[in-house]
Amino acid sequence: MPVITITGLIGTGSPEIGADVARKLGIDFVDRLILAEAAKKLGTTVAAVAERTERAPSLGDRFAGFVRTVLERSALAGGGADPYFGGGLDALLIREYKDFPENGESLAEGAVDDDLIRVTAAVIREIAASGNVIIAGRGANIILANEPGILHVGLTSRKSRRVERIMERVSLDHLEAEKYTTENDKARSAYFQRYFKVHPEDLRHYHMIVNTDWMDIGQVADAVIAATSIIENNAVV
Repeated sequence: MPVITITGLIGTGSPEIGADVARKLGIDFVDRLILAEAAKKLGTTVAAVAERTERAPSLGDRFAGFVRTVLERSALAGGGADPYFGGGLDALLIREYKDFPENGESLAEGAVDDDLIRVTAAVIREIAASGNVIIAGRGANIILANEPGILHVGLTSRKSRRVERIMERVSLDHLEAEKYTTENDKARSAYFQRYFKVHPEDLRHYHMIVNTDWMDIGQVADAVIAATSIIENNAVV
């Protein structure tokens, strides 16, 4: 039941590499877009979806169940904020690092950004507990740092190469892509330091760091898969 977290500065290739590892291992891949899609499905239970469509629940359906479980627990503990979590969670989960407000401003009426971090962390723990999943970004390596048998992968790349990838991925010109990359780098660092009190590039938070300038997507994926078996075996011993 491999569980892998993968993270890196924007443009290092984590979505592509995470998806390739997931495909080769036959497991799920979760990033902020999938978490946001799950949040949109909160009004429908996984069982109801399966019964209505006579098909197995999709990835988004199953993760919606994880989100629902976490929110129900929060409500039972007196920590729920229904207007916020019920309607705006999907929009908030999809945010890029650069889109988070500064100085503790509220993300939505009736809730502060600490609520989003708390729920996001709980959802990530639920997803990891299910096993057979790769979780990209959102500080998953910090949230799951004390869980045994989980491989934490960091990606790095020179900025010029990352800018090139962003130009290809979101169709920006060079100046726009460079600005976009710089803004995301600064915001990512602020996000980790604000919510987790760590620097995202601190090597102590990863089992392995891969420079994606020197390896293609398939080669990085194969290296991650090889490391996964080592981490799993060490956890069993």
